[in-house]
Amino acid sequence: MAGITAVDEIRETLRREIMENYTVGDYLPTERELAERFGVSRNTIRETIIHLEAFQLVRKTKRGPQVSKPDFDVMFQGFTQFFATSSQTFVDVLNFRRIVESGAVPLIIRNATSEDVEKMDEANRAMGVAMTAAASAEQDYRFHLAMIDAAHNDVLSRMYRVMSVPLRFYLEVGKSHSPATATAAEQHNRIITAVNQRGPEELTAALGAHFDHSGKTLADWLASRDGADAPAEIWPPTLERRNTPITSGGIK
Repeated sequence: MAGITAVDEIRETLRREIMENYTVGDYLPTERELAERFGVSRNTIRETIIHLEAFQLVRKTKRGPQVSKPDFDVMFQGFTQFFATSSQTFVDVLNFRRIVESGAVPLIIRNATSEDVEKMDEANRAMGVAMTAAASAEQDYRFHLAMIDAAHNDVLSRMYRVMSVPLRFYLEVGKSHSPATATAAEQHNRIITAVNQRGPEELTAALGAHFDHSGKTLADWLASRDGADAPAEIWPPTLERRNTPITSGGIK
């Protein structure tokens, strides 16, 4: 093994061993011991440890590399900062929200607590009095995050936090228009009422109306930014069957 190939192979071996055989706080063997084990230079081991640090699997200490608890949220939030700002990306983010939040309805209805509803209401009221578009978007995000948290599903909550950068960026789109923000606040109140009353049909309908409004706001904004080629329809109102079959080589 030599060069980057050696680093890649050793990193994967140690990553697997860390996940299977170590707990947080344990120490890895020393650089000298690892170099002897893998038959490489200490510089190669040093570079490998830097890679493991980047993945937050270890941290450097005077006693050597110590296993740490990886913060995957922080890692992935960094990646999402590089999302494109194309029309299609904005549409994809809105549809991501619609799919995730509508899909969480049964869990929200079953698991929401009074504290969850209070957080939603607090964020909605703060959105209505925010002084800037960015501040309003932040409170809008907090409202929807509180609703997702009300499902009490750790994977859903983590995923929504991981997507916080593009979600906040998208939510600023309609915040420069007071009527759109006021309409969103009214729709949020309808969502809160549905959660309070534990009405799945009412919550589904309230979310549908909210996303239809968001889609219209987004379409108008994209049209003003990109011109006539911007998408006029964000979410298909009907599930129409395509006439072209999907083959092993893609859509023909």
